[in-house]
Amino acid sequence: MFSHLRRSAAALFVALLISTGIASPAAAEDFSRVDRTSTAGEVIRLTNGEAVETALYHLVVDGDASVPAYCADISTSVDHQAAYIEGGWSDIPDTHVTDPQQLNWIVRNSYPHIDLERLRSESGVSGLTKDQAIAATQAAIWHHTNGADLSTAAGTENGNHRRVQELYTYLVTEARENDAAEPPPSLTVTPGRIKGADPAEPLGPLAVRTTSTSPVALSVKGTSSLRITDADGAPLAEASDGEEFYLRVDPSAPEGVATVYARALDATLEPGRVFTGRDGVQTQPLITADSATAESTTVVKVDWLRDAPAAESGAESEPEPTAPAEPTEPAETASPSPSPSPSEVVIADDRKPENNLVRTGTWVGAIVITGLTLLAAGAAVMSFIRNKPRFRP
Repeated sequence: MFSHLRRSAAALFVALLISTGIASPAAAEDFSRVDRTSTAGEVIRLTNGEAVETALYHLVVDGDASVPAYCADISTSVDHQAAYIEGGWSDIPDTHVTDPQQLNWIVRNSYPHIDLERLRSESGVSGLTKDQAIAATQAAIWHHTNGADLSTAAGTENGNHRRVQELYTYLVTEARENDAAEPPPSLTVTPGRIKGADPAEPLGPLAVRTTSTSPVALSVKGTSSLRITDADGAPLAEASDGEEFYLRVDPSAPEGVATVYARALDATLEPGRVFTGRDGVQTQPLITADSATAESTTVVKVDWLRDAPAAESGAESEPEPTAPAEPTEPAETASPSPSPSPSEVVIADDRKPENNLVRTGTWVGAIVITGLTLLAAGAAVMSFIRNKPRFRP
């Protein structure tokens, strides 16, 4: 009986591990996360008088590889529990980025993509330190993403260090004259959602773009009625950069949905790529500040109909025409929202020095601590069962 109880306790312990993701295969999914440790830069002061902390974050992109990244929105806090995905500037609605090429130039020509010695030489800022380089680079990025400007007041008590001011001016000025093309995404499959209604017609084509030099693995989850093929209908399990593939639905299958997964094992992530919260989670968007090689995954949502009007592959059907509405007064044309002035810049709470909390450890460390706690609890349960006196009538 007691051996049965011990086995039950062990099974319960393993179930607890799986529920926390420690022993689950799903924990190996390559969602990107922001490590809790970061490299601090100098505190800077903006023209509106606000003092703001700066930092170089460490973005873990596939559970192993890490890439340095800067904050891309001064008004948003970091959620270290959030999963991140690679995206674009259009995924950050509250920023006012109209010139991503200048941002790309800044991260490609500053620390850490180029080392301090080279940065001192190219910028002419002698004696520049790592924390000053981080502060100036972050300020230059916020200049483009939030319309924030660095204070030029003299002295470090109410202003900024001379070297921070000089590097900031260099980066902002040179970026106007020497912008850089936006780097390609590590992996995309377009369109990202596709639908159809004619079982005789394949869905597609879908195009693969990747910085990986190896073929991208393709797979389907959610149904056995969907096949990945080439243009001639032959089964396809992988595709290289620039290649296309199609999706063919079993004619006997009912309507349904599925997900196509594409995975690149050695994609190059370049400086200037934007990462945002997965599934619209609100967290600090980041811009990569150096290169890394890592796994990259993307998905395509697929759905098909039966006994429905034929729809063009990859496109929504046209809406039914409606009766004309009664005449109304002409609406005023909305004028574009101007970029915020420095006095309107909203600073996230975790960027304000007076509200700063000490942040130590990593999200992996939190999992380890949870595992050790559960391990101790399991050991206590098993010890209690083993040492409990038996009842003898």
